[in-house]
Amino acid sequence: MKNIKDITKNTLANLSKKGISTTPENYFIEFKDQAYDLNTDIEEINLFEILKNSISEDETEDIEIKSYNDLVKILQKRVPTEDLKKLIIALNDILKPSVNFDMIEEIEIFISKLLEKPKDLTSTETIKTLKKLSKRRVSNDRQVLKEKTEDIMKLTSLMSRYFDKTLTDGVNSNEEIIKIKDELISLDISKFSHRELRIVQKKLIDTIFKIEATLNKNKQILVDNKEKFDYLNKQIEELQKELILVKEEHQVDYLTSLLNRRAYDYEVEKMERKYLVFHSNFAIIFYDIDHFKDINDKYGHACGDAVLKSFAKILKELTRKEDVIARYGGEEFVALIHYQDEIEVSRYVKRVKNTIKDTSFIYSNNKIKLTFSAGISFRNKYDTFSEAKKRADELLYKAKNQGRDIIFLDNNEEL
Repeated sequence: MKNIKDITKNTLANLSKKGISTTPENYFIEFKDQAYDLNTDIEEINLFEILKNSISEDETEDIEIKSYNDLVKILQKRVPTEDLKKLIIALNDILKPSVNFDMIEEIEIFISKLLEKPKDLTSTETIKTLKKLSKRRVSNDRQVLKEKTEDIMKLTSLMSRYFDKTLTDGVNSNEEIIKIKDELISLDISKFSHRELRIVQKKLIDTIFKIEATLNKNKQILVDNKEKFDYLNKQIEELQKELILVKEEHQVDYLTSLLNRRAYDYEVEKMERKYLVFHSNFAIIFYDIDHFKDINDKYGHACGDAVLKSFAKILKELTRKEDVIARYGGEEFVALIHYQDEIEVSRYVKRVKNTIKDTSFIYSNNKIKLTFSAGISFRNKYDTFSEAKKRADELLYKAKNQGRDIIFLDNNEEL
């Protein structure tokens, strides 16, 4: 310990005497010299010597190795240039724009310079440039998506006005169509949507020209028959209201207000057509309330009905309008869920499970905690819908047989 104190004291004194600043590197070099002078064995200096001796003469290039900084400069050169080039090529793929291509030339120049000097990849300047390019790329892509969305909204807004006028105001619709046609022609569309939406815009303008010509021919007929049309329109509206009521009674389960089995079968046909034509993926989920018979036996059928209503209400609130939720029979429910990625289905079912778990069902001052079992299959893994439905049903009964309060995915994984 005494030698260490002497070495430290001598080191600081010599640096001051020589007029050398006390940086970590200068301190280490002087400390090492003092240790050699006092013939003191220090582990850190021994390690330095081992590393120093591991450097070949070809690597030193006549550089005197006095500190760890000198070692680092030499060891950095050991990184294979070919490996760095592979990483740079991968960076090119990562940085390549997917929507806005304004930066592509700038990125290509940056990558080309790195390929010429691969060692520059680890420099501070290169890392700063990488961060800036990545940030700008994300910002540019977001801007394109925003402008494309605004372009679509412009077109849909115009067409919405057009259809409203055409269907509800036969007298003035011709003037309105001419106005909308002129607006379509002068519609300001961003450069990002120019090619795609200009094609749509042209088709709409052509269509409106044809409609305009037809309306001019039939305008007088519409005026002459407007009173008759208004009377018929009122009758149609009344019939439509009656049809909606009849349809709801025909398709809605009286107890839970969800789709009934008949309506579910109809929705299945529509989903299957979409799947076969557009490859629109969807999952089939069977739910079954655990120990429902015990609830009926203990609290009565009125309580059981209240539980079914509350359970159905939660399912309906957590299921999107574009998806399907129906009462399949008894305490069993079925959902048809659209998805882009299977993880979306898992998240949806977890939300249902957590909500049911956190909800206390109250009936006549009795607090009832519910659980459910479920089976999930994915339509695209089977040749027919019947096979996919059968698989979801099998997984549901597997969950019930293994203790209930379990959700099984298509691959037998428990959720």
